Amino acid sequence: LCRGAPHLRAPNTSVGFSPQGSPATMPEGKKVQTDTEENSEMLKDAFQQSSLAMNKFEDEKDISKHIKHHFDGKFGPNWHVIVGKGFATYATYEAKTHMFFCLPPLNILIYKMG
Repeated sequence: LCRGAPHLRAPNTSVGFSPQGSPATMPEGKKVQTDTEENSEMLKDAFQQSSLAMNKFEDEKDISKHIKHHFDGKFGPNWHVIVGKGFATYATYEAKTHMFFCLPPLNILIYKMG
């Protein structure tokens, strides 16, 4: 993914991302890590809303807030969005909701839990 992207590990639970999850392709051909369907509306929204937010806002907090509000409104509450150049995470999330990808220069992690 992006240079310096964090290494994600499957959570120590029965639900969540597995290393065998479906790799989806972004329009530019960059790989993502996800357990959603490759051409799902959720994944397309993730790319679209992330790109829109990055063009609209400079602050990573504002970018993540925009994405979260979109996902909470469209797919129900309890979405978590992490945006940054480098971060580590260890989380439990609902199956078929994990999306991690790079839109240079930022890494974006979106998942639902709760």
